[in-house]
Amino acid sequence: MWAKFSLKTQLLVIMIFLVIVIEASTLFIIQGLFKQDREHQAIAQAKTLVKSLNNDLLKVIISSNADGFSDINYRLRGFEDLQALVVYDNESKELYQYKDSKEIYKKHSALETSKIIFTNENLFINQDIQADDFTFGHVIINIDLEKYHERQKEDLSILLLIFPFVVFLSFIISLRLSRTYTKPFALLTQALKASDPTKKESALLTTDSKNEIKDLFDGFNTMMQQIFTSSKQLVYQANHDVLTGSYNRFYIEETLKNMLKNEENKQYTMINIDIDNFKLINETLSMQAGDELLKLISHSYLQLAPKNSIFARVDGDYFILLCEISQEERQTLVKETVNMLSDFRFVWQHRSHSISSSIGVVSFKANEYTLNELNKIAKSSLFTAKTLSKHTPYYYTKEDEISKRFDAEANTASYIKEALETGPSRFELFAQAIVPLQEKSEQVSYEILIRMWDKNNNFIAPDNFLPTAQRYQLMCDIDMHVLWTYLETVTKDEKHLKNLHSAHINLDRASLNNPAFQNKIKEAVAHFDFPWEKLELEITETSAIGNLSQANDFIVWLKEVGIGLALDDFGTGMASFEYLKSLPFDIVKIDGSFIKDMHSDPIDKAVIKYIHEIASLKKQETVAEYVETQEDVDALTAIGVTYGQGYFLGKPKALKEWL
Repeated sequence: MWAKFSLKTQLLVIMIFLVIVIEASTLFIIQGLFKQDREHQAIAQAKTLVKSLNNDLLKVIISSNADGFSDINYRLRGFEDLQALVVYDNESKELYQYKDSKEIYKKHSALETSKIIFTNENLFINQDIQADDFTFGHVIINIDLEKYHERQKEDLSILLLIFPFVVFLSFIISLRLSRTYTKPFALLTQALKASDPTKKESALLTTDSKNEIKDLFDGFNTMMQQIFTSSKQLVYQANHDVLTGSYNRFYIEETLKNMLKNEENKQYTMINIDIDNFKLINETLSMQAGDELLKLISHSYLQLAPKNSIFARVDGDYFILLCEISQEERQTLVKETVNMLSDFRFVWQHRSHSISSSIGVVSFKANEYTLNELNKIAKSSLFTAKTLSKHTPYYYTKEDEISKRFDAEANTASYIKEALETGPSRFELFAQAIVPLQEKSEQVSYEILIRMWDKNNNFIAPDNFLPTAQRYQLMCDIDMHVLWTYLETVTKDEKHLKNLHSAHINLDRASLNNPAFQNKIKEAVAHFDFPWEKLELEITETSAIGNLSQANDFIVWLKEVGIGLALDDFGTGMASFEYLKSLPFDIVKIDGSFIKDMHSDPIDKAVIKYIHEIASLKKQETVAEYVETQEDVDALTAIGVTYGQGYFLGKPKALKEWL
């Protein structure tokens, strides 16, 4: 609650509170001093009374005659505050009393030790009666304090009358001081509320002060200027591509959002430009040459772009032009774009290089698409443009078959992402038997396969979703999902693990070198209690050569753990037998194309025999794929192939059926 008050109000309240506390304390102290002073006065008056009557009291003690009592009665009646008086001799024998002395009798014993006693209304004092330094007795008097109390009340009333005036005066002074000393902070607060240094410069604060206020205002002015300058730089950097100086993806997406929300139903054109084989330029000429090419293209196209259009580099070699033009103007602009890019010559190190590009043109209106849909359409238009001849622009239409195919692929990619997360699309693991051909065994071997269903429970064949996963770079995620799901499933079944001979899991070409996949396997080894010597990771021959040479350290680790490597689809590569001698495989899977034709083509049968003989010399086992008939089994068994895999030996079935 306190924190909600303004600084001026807080200061005012604190100062008034302090004044009230100080005034109240002062009043309390003065009241105490007044009381103490009245008591001293009462005691002094009582002692003066006794002193003035000392001789008369002495006569009372000595003579005890009636005239003496009469004289002293007369004199005592002149003391209005005197309530009672009793005279005693040295033996505490009462010799004389004045007025009602009951209260004196009650206090007599106490007054023998304490000579002075105060009550709320009276003062009792015990005083000796002396002459020539000899004590003849003592007198106890009772003084009424009412007069003193009334005087004290009068003094207190005066102070109470002064108190509100002092508080009011303090309030005025505090208000004045709070306004004076909080004014700089109020100005600073107003300046902060009114300033928006990210959009415009703020007004400067000035002051005549030479103290900390001046330092505070100067600091504020400097800070606002720095924020304004930095904000301009940050806004520029946030909206522009560092290399080319054109707008970037963030700015183009914000612009598209605004266009799609526009209520005026305007017609917009989006021209998507992608430089063909740009990666080749970076690799053959250098990345510096590629950067220079991008800057030149951006500069040249900005000269061509219509007024009020937006040109942006949204990715490495991907540019977008957004503009609001008619259909005729669009045709002219696209034609000029094609001519400019087809005639573009890039000179690097005194050599001229020509480039080609893919151009996808998309027209849209406000509220026609969402931003995600429009981004997908842009990619679809470029994808389609790349299938056409060089410098042939593609105009996107919803009815185009290529666009439909691309859209379907994009949908499949979204299903894959759903299945990798929490659904509703889903994956399920299947397994196909790998059967020993040379001897019978009670143990089982199989290759793990993956199947997919979309959110409507429609089956999507692997031939449909796996190529999409490769294009969208999702294969490594799928490989990690398969590995972890398999281990999580089978490690719950100890009986199955004991009966398992080997489990083969396929890997994409890039997974073996992917740090995320490598970490996932290491995490699995630490997490699961699995007989790792029974796990075989399969990699195809076409992707094995380069990937295995780069993953040497990881392969060494796999061997230490006991995990094996299988070479899949062997025989399809350009230099199969040469690399078979050096690659670190435990199992060689012979490509099914040789198995299918081995009965009609003696060369295929010879190749199978040759592969098996070389593998045997390396102490590697062999697996023949696509075994479809008993004739295939007999021929492969005769050659000596270790295992067979195919529909004749066992169709794929859900992994849960194996458990």
